[in-house]
Amino acid sequence: MKVAQAGGHPDLVSIDSAKPHQLIKQTTKNELEFYRSIVNQLEYKRLSTDLKPWSDWRPNFYGSLDDQTDNEASIVLENLTYQRPTPKTELFSHPNVIDIKLGQRLYDDHATPEKQERMNKAALETTSAQWGVRLTGAQIWDNSKGIYLNIPKSFGKSVKPDGSDLQNSFNKLFPISDSNQHQEELAYSTGSLSSEILKNIIDQSIIPQIIKIQTYLSSFKWRIYGASLLIVFEADQDLLLAATSHSDQQIFQDLASVKVIDFAHVQLADSPDPGLLKGIQTTLDLFHQLSLQLSLQLASVQLDTQSSS
Repeated sequence: MKVAQAGGHPDLVSIDSAKPHQLIKQTTKNELEFYRSIVNQLEYKRLSTDLKPWSDWRPNFYGSLDDQTDNEASIVLENLTYQRPTPKTELFSHPNVIDIKLGQRLYDDHATPEKQERMNKAALETTSAQWGVRLTGAQIWDNSKGIYLNIPKSFGKSVKPDGSDLQNSFNKLFPISDSNQHQEELAYSTGSLSSEILKNIIDQSIIPQIIKIQTYLSSFKWRIYGASLLIVFEADQDLLLAATSHSDQQIFQDLASVKVIDFAHVQLADSPDPGLLKGIQTTLDLFHQLSLQLSLQLASVQLDTQSSS
């Protein structure tokens, strides 16, 4: 079964049709070791301040399959885009999926000199080196056409390394359907969500989750290379209108999922990973700025409405 995915290697991920809430990922023994051992060492070191480890920052791990080699393994993980039943609706029906590569260094200590040189060049030629992020890819649901728009890796690689167009490029991953286009920094598409719904999802779900992840990982003493922040949120306009027609604003908190993924290159260290934290902060700044621009758009639309009435 096909996985709703942005970035990454879709040929290495599959879903067992009998267990659609799980996916099977072909990866390295290093990632299997992360889930079996390293992550426990990292999380349990926080027990002096936390009553119990918090694991919602990453996919749930369900074990591994027997088809392993010396360097490769097949692991069973939570399917982050699975359609979840909730009391009020079913999520996700048509999720938008955004993959943001985190970190300023893109290789681990075991990389060959040739790979180190290649990865350093890739970081310097993109926004990774300076900003700790690269827009890896996205799947955007078009409500009008009933299809997904796929944004490839090449999109993120085309953003200027100094980040001068990073915000505008980031905004293209979050288009809005408003007919009155007041903010030229925003992206507009008739098949997208309204600015009001998108802002509520960002403010009440995505940003709080990123802040919690940032706080939690700031004490991890590790180095992690090649990881991504995977952002998944419901994009079915009809479903969202039905779900949010109630006065209960709590529903917006459940409309998105934010997780760190891809742990094939992780090692314990004596301090937090500055490149990872830089990337998370940059992502948070991008969302805060997008939220501000959406607020300005909503205010302009309200003025239009008052003027025409």
